Amino acid sequence: MRNLLLLALMGCLLSGFLRDIVFGSGGGATASEPQHEPLRDAETGEVIKMWVPKNMLRTSSWEFQARGEEARCSSGYYKGKNVADLFPSQRTIYKELPNYGNSIWAYYYGEDIPGFGTTDWYITVFNIYADKNGRIYGCLWQKFPSEYRLEYGTSDGIRP
Repeated sequence: MRNLLLLALMGCLLSGFLRDIVFGSGGGATASEPQHEPLRDAETGEVIKMWVPKNMLRTSSWEFQARGEEARCSSGYYKGKNVADLFPSQRTIYKELPNYGNSIWAYYYGEDIPGFGTTDWYITVFNIYADKNGRIYGCLWQKFPSEYRLEYGTSDGIRP
């Protein structure tokens, strides 16, 4: 009888039933949407668009890490910090904006869409905006199909 109960418990764990009960079904608030307000340059007030360089480096491939980075970016975690405080993987490529020496730093998280045997891959691109002194004033992120970076990315990045 004890073995049957253990077998039933293992079946529930493997099916994800208990995971949903203990940790929730994932239907709560998540960092799945980028900021609704467009990011504006602190100096000029102009709307800034996403920058997707071809030669940026991949940061990670774990789903929970990408969702955490999306949450940090959306919540303003990086605002007020200095670019020097970022991880080296977040500082692999940048470009200078034409106004006042501000810069954009770009990196991406690559991951597959949840499910077994999937061939659909996507990337989450992050842009961190800093002023001429390196103080971060904004962060944006957006998901793209994995081939987007190579097909439509730009080659105007600078390696530090």
